[in-house]
Amino acid sequence: MNSRRLARLMGIICEIKAHPRRDPEEMCRRLGISRRQFYKDRETLGQMGFAFHFSRRQPGFVLDKELTFNVSGLSLADLFALVLAVRELTQLSDFALAMGALTGLRNLVDGLPEPVKTTFSQALDQVVVADGFNCRPEVLFGLQPAIAEHRRVLLEMEKPVSKGGEAEREEGQELAVDPKRLFLREGVLYLEAAGLESGGTSLVALSRVKRVFATPFYSPEQ
Repeated sequence: MNSRRLARLMGIICEIKAHPRRDPEEMCRRLGISRRQFYKDRETLGQMGFAFHFSRRQPGFVLDKELTFNVSGLSLADLFALVLAVRELTQLSDFALAMGALTGLRNLVDGLPEPVKTTFSQALDQVVVADGFNCRPEVLFGLQPAIAEHRRVLLEMEKPVSKGGEAEREEGQELAVDPKRLFLREGVLYLEAAGLESGGTSLVALSRVKRVFATPFYSPEQ
């Protein structure tokens, strides 16, 4: 299996888990593959222990089975190499791929004994999220469930924003938005969100977000 196919298979897994409500046509379009290739890759993933199907009743993709296993025999040098490798993925323009790798490595670190677990958990937050994605870990991990649940949030801005189509905000002011998705562009992590004060969507660099506050409100249907 070559690296391109490996990355494509991982991309499918990340998309299925992060955006299960997408239909097959949209999934193929975002992945840049044909439906024939998508279903061929689905068969391959099923043979590897990651089985899923599309349900029109929900609608969305349903995960039927996901193989999990414990990894042993890793050295301290291996762990450092994995952290640095995931850090490099943040410089690409594929957020799902980078986030999938981060999630997998975080699950591996969670099984380590103390104090190695604490050390590498902090390393992931600092090296991959803070340095790689250039945002606060609590901001990233606060937005992810809000996007998945279509929940409105308040963003406390770090400083005024005034370029790239982003709305200007005073320092410390809270901005109520309906978050849509996160994506990487030239190594910068952005949030695409619908603002309540404007009709369309706007972009916010996560480096400029200080805090995320969840609200009990849900985004309106588009």
